[in-house]
Amino acid sequence: MSTKTRYFVVVSAAILAVGLGTGLVASYMGLPVSVFSSAAGPDELQYVPADAAVVAYANVRDVMNSEFRQRFRQMEPTSAERNQFEEQTGINIETDIDSVVAAMMPGAVSGSGKGALVLARGRFQQSRLEALAVEHGAAVEEYDGKRIITHDGHGISPDGHGPDTKLALGFIEADLVAVGSDAAVRGAIDAHRENRNVVSNNELMRLVAELDASNAWAVGRFDALAKEANLPGEIAGQIPAISWFSAAGHINGGLSGVFKAETKDDESAQNLRDVLRGFLALAKMQASDKPGMREMVESLQLSGEGKTVALAFSVPTEVLDVIEAMGKARKSGLEQKH
Repeated sequence: MSTKTRYFVVVSAAILAVGLGTGLVASYMGLPVSVFSSAAGPDELQYVPADAAVVAYANVRDVMNSEFRQRFRQMEPTSAERNQFEEQTGINIETDIDSVVAAMMPGAVSGSGKGALVLARGRFQQSRLEALAVEHGAAVEEYDGKRIITHDGHGISPDGHGPDTKLALGFIEADLVAVGSDAAVRGAIDAHRENRNVVSNNELMRLVAELDASNAWAVGRFDALAKEANLPGEIAGQIPAISWFSAAGHINGGLSGVFKAETKDDESAQNLRDVLRGFLALAKMQASDKPGMREMVESLQLSGEGKTVALAFSVPTEVLDVIEAMGKARKSGLEQKH
């Protein structure tokens, strides 16, 4: 990757480094992030194209201010790169990013579609970011009255093997930026202007409305993900017929959350529950003599009826104590080596 491309990637993708790192990844792992403003989800969904396969949300501000984060903050390594990023862009990723919405479009994995889109809400110095990007080979364009920074990928592609991808960062509202491929960013602007967005997807929005007690969540079409993954037939044949999934959680002083799956029929749901019961029984056996892990496994609760399967969890204080102790020991060891 050339130096010019590297700087553009830093200017755009690093805006969501902490937001997505603590948000989307936290959501994936069940480590959530605030209650959005309405039962219909955050306003940013109006910029997510209607064909999105997966949509995720994280309230980064809640995570940064949570008791959980403060408890483990001393374990965080210092980051020279993060400091350099703030010096160049004027963005403090600890305080300037409020929330993140991320979406995956059909073809994101194979590289045949618009790929991924990230919408970050916060405080951005637009003129400073534009000047920095132009200095390193980017161009600034206007599209439907929105300013967009674009840069040729020079070998970057969604799958790492395809043709170059034109990267883009769009200033679509005073406090909202869109990051992704040029096609994805322009598609977000089109989705809002033409009112062709996921808000009109009743099935997806039904799942979003159920997550109003969570500060991080992800919902999507499981069949679309399985298709994108191009799994071997023998593996794909073993996966229950899941249509939709949702994952939600809450982080404050601790961690809790729930994963739900909706299958295509009652029989598939029963098969999935049977598989999970077997997994839970095995996990309880293996964790029976491990303090902390035993409480963690005991917190897992399987439920659901009809076509719905749900697995809830709550991380006990004992587990957090173990993690904190391990983190402190590791950090102390690293400091002694230096």
